[in-house]
Amino acid sequence: MNLFKQYTPKDGYTALVKPGKDGIEFIELGILRLPPGGKYRGSSDGQEVCVVLLGGLANVTAGETSFSSIGSRANVFAGRATAVYIPPGLKFKVEAVGALEAAVVRAPSDLAGEPRLIGPEKVKVNLRGKDTFERQVHDIIDFNFPSKRLLVGETFNLPGKWSSYPPHKHDRMAPPDETRMEEVYFFKINPPQGFGFQRVYSPDRKLDQAYVIRDNSLTKLPFGYHPTAAAPGYSLYYLWVLAGEPRNYTLYDDPDHKWVRDA
Repeated sequence: MNLFKQYTPKDGYTALVKPGKDGIEFIELGILRLPPGGKYRGSSDGQEVCVVLLGGLANVTAGETSFSSIGSRANVFAGRATAVYIPPGLKFKVEAVGALEAAVVRAPSDLAGEPRLIGPEKVKVNLRGKDTFERQVHDIIDFNFPSKRLLVGETFNLPGKWSSYPPHKHDRMAPPDETRMEEVYFFKINPPQGFGFQRVYSPDRKLDQAYVIRDNSLTKLPFGYHPTAAAPGYSLYYLWVLAGEPRNYTLYDDPDHKWVRDA
């Protein structure tokens, strides 16, 4: 099982995560990079799609609905995201207005609806944690959004700080203590030559891996705890995508470390 991938940026669409591999059942994720005027066409047959603009401006058309010149940041560290949610059964097109980088996220769905623009003003910003594990979390698709399986957001670690901490997991259906939702992280580092670390481990330690996180790294998290740290001097960002059946997100802290939350 290969849970880590390093993406090398290139023009066009690059698929990074597909269901049916490495324990991932629902999530599909790819990175789209287009030159000015470049176009990408897709379809949401049997899936819900979320196009998250990582940097640049775009025109997005889904079915008969069009959103023109959307996007408000040059890169992920320059403000809140803009995204478009596309329900199942529609053809869609993304056209770059200037250079564009976007993440295209998918999960199975039969939930009817209309395309929706999620502007920066609709992204909910929360401070979570404290002290050395305080981080800023931006909710793009949360529980109040009418999606079938997807939850989507962004987390920002300041230099030297941790997130997904205390270590938590969400890989078993054991309500009210924990629910099962798989997850994917896609990382950016600022400045880009920097690095961070992520440890992914299971309660029995049959899985216990540490990864050096660099700009454009990706990790798949079908199970296990997954704390993440930014190196001093470098801000760390990740787009996170959760999907499950049902869409019910309850975290379970590592019993050895949960005391930190209340210390």
